[in-house]
Amino acid sequence: MIYLRCIKNKGYAASLEIGKIYKTLPTTALERRNRQVRVIDNEGEDYLYDREYFEPVEVKLAREYKPGLSTLTIHLPPLLKSILQAEALANRKSASALVREWIDERLDLPTH
Repeated sequence: MIYLRCIKNKGYAASLEIGKIYKTLPTTALERRNRQVRVIDNEGEDYLYDREYFEPVEVKLAREYKPGLSTLTIHLPPLLKSILQAEALANRKSASALVREWIDERLDLPTH
């Protein structure tokens, strides 16, 4: 999986936001030769854009929580929060540890 940061959106202001990170999808050999990338844009659709509209993003993930890293706040409905807490208790883990495991298992993010 590759992520790209938008650095230009001329002609595509509704679909691309400068500075925003987008997920890419595989391209054909012809598309690559034409310097195009297939991006899931703001409309949730995959579309071919010129490669010059983006720069690569290097994703580095920490395997353990370390103070100072960015945090994520999740707002859960009470029932879902209770289920998460029950799962954590049954697995003898914290709810946050279960969420981190879920992210690691289900998102196809590169590891370093």
